[in-house]
Amino acid sequence: MLLTEIQRNQKLAVKRNPMYDRNRFAKFLIYLFTAFWAAYLILIGVTLPIAFEEGFPTMEPYDMLNACLPGFLFIDFLLRILFPTPVQQIKPYLLLPIKKQQLINVLLVQVGLKAFNLFWLFFFVPFAAMTVVRFYGVTGVVCYALGIWLLMVANAYWSVLVRTLQRRHIVWVLLPVGCYVLLAVGGFFYSYVSDFSMALGEALIQGRILAYLGILVVIALLAFLNSRVQMACIYSELNRREKMPQVKHAGRYRFLNHFGLTGEYMKLELKMIFRNKAPKKNFQMMTVIIVSFALSLLGFSHAGEEEFFSLHLYVVYCFTGYAISILSRIMAYEGNYLDGLLMHRGSLLYLFRGKYYVYCLLLVIPLMCMLPALILGSISVLLVFSQLVYTAGVTFPVIMLLALMNRKTAPLDASLMGKGQWNSPYQALSVAFAFFAPIAICRILFIWMEPSTAYLVCTLLGVPGIVLHPLWCKLLYRKVFQKRHSLMEDLRETR
Repeated sequence: MLLTEIQRNQKLAVKRNPMYDRNRFAKFLIYLFTAFWAAYLILIGVTLPIAFEEGFPTMEPYDMLNACLPGFLFIDFLLRILFPTPVQQIKPYLLLPIKKQQLINVLLVQVGLKAFNLFWLFFFVPFAAMTVVRFYGVTGVVCYALGIWLLMVANAYWSVLVRTLQRRHIVWVLLPVGCYVLLAVGGFFYSYVSDFSMALGEALIQGRILAYLGILVVIALLAFLNSRVQMACIYSELNRREKMPQVKHAGRYRFLNHFGLTGEYMKLELKMIFRNKAPKKNFQMMTVIIVSFALSLLGFSHAGEEEFFSLHLYVVYCFTGYAISILSRIMAYEGNYLDGLLMHRGSLLYLFRGKYYVYCLLLVIPLMCMLPALILGSISVLLVFSQLVYTAGVTFPVIMLLALMNRKTAPLDASLMGKGQWNSPYQALSVAFAFFAPIAICRILFIWMEPSTAYLVCTLLGVPGIVLHPLWCKLLYRKVFQKRHSLMEDLRETR
């Protein structure tokens, strides 16, 4: 069967990767991290019904949860942003005597059968066991779990469609932004969205066939659209002619000449971002997401306990967005021209300093985007300032440690079907740390102290990293320089 053959080839590709043996410990950490979040979701699923019963005594807890289903689907959509699309995985099979449409269909089936689609059941099943069993029995829990799984499958196909279109052109990012803005407006100012999601959730619990058929129709429609779009992307990519990039404004960034060699490497970093397809698209996509999240903050109140996670996640994502999308590929992009960098002994030190300064300067963009929310009082000034300092002093140094782990060259002008942008499991761990570590620290500090004091502690955690950045940049340079021969060998092999 073609599906099993493709799965077997994918497993062999992972095992034959030169980085396979070196990433086993990181894989263990990823499995441990996944188990932690599964246990955390189970804990939330068990404790949340009690909070709903106390906060909303006139409604059943499962009705409250069903009203929030669009929010869960939105979070799931965000988590899938960095997943590969089928059109990126089909390239090795294009020369085989197999119909391209058949390959696309098989890869789309694989998207629907991914284990990630079941991950949210760690939350929904315990929640249903606490609230649904007493009314509908075990059958209601099973029917509800089946319905949630189907919703996640539909969300997976929606995510694949959006990511494929936006890789064709950045304008397609407006499609999900428009959809989620309409859902947010309908949820906050009208009751249409919440009423529909509550009715759908109750229908799934009761096992009504029409509810399941409706979701299956949506899945079939999205799968059909994906099939057509993926085919169009294949042919357009195969027939596309690469145009030689025209360098304009060669004298740009002249103000950085005052910073000597560090300024030259800052210019190199900025030119890498804005002149090459892969980092440029990452920058554009992340800018749109940051602006969207900053606008979403206008509807929050920093005093609301129930909004703690969403509020902090949006602020943290805004500040760490450029780092997790571009800086996390440190030495991976440089693998394309590392031979030239190592011609001079201290060039990597200036490169690391230049990168750090550039991404500290880029923090001005999310800060400006969040100014309306700050002016209107939707978010705390202390929260924004603490996360700004924490990002510059803790998150950036941790992500730059990937210079020691990234051993796979990332293409600067990757096509739609180019090599994947994930370099190693360490990269995924650093992204997870950047997202959730500041939120977890704030939550723990809130237990013992006031929010203002907790934000002050977060600020103090980031100050040493900023003040001592010449020291840790030099230490990072020494470690990388000691491993320069093995680093160059691995990066050359994966070009």
